[in-house]
Amino acid sequence: MKRWIPDPLYGAKPWLFMLVGAGLGIGMMVWSWWDGSWTPWRSLLCFAGAGSAISGGAILQLRQNYRIRSKFSRDKDKRND
Repeated sequence: MKRWIPDPLYGAKPWLFMLVGAGLGIGMMVWSWWDGSWTPWRSLLCFAGAGSAISGGAILQLRQNYRIRSKFSRDKDKRND
């Protein structure tokens, strides 16, 4: 059984992933630039931030595509009735 997630949280989750990921990636780049060297942890956190931002964007795009397809099928069903 799936857990119930409130609509505001469900809609904000991809944006949260993108914002946290962008902040983490940019933050690690600026910190490394300021310090003058890359460490393995900063590199890992930068890539984790980029991955989070990319996955948030992918989730958002998949939801938009699903809504378009489901609206089209509902409209098609109404025309056939």
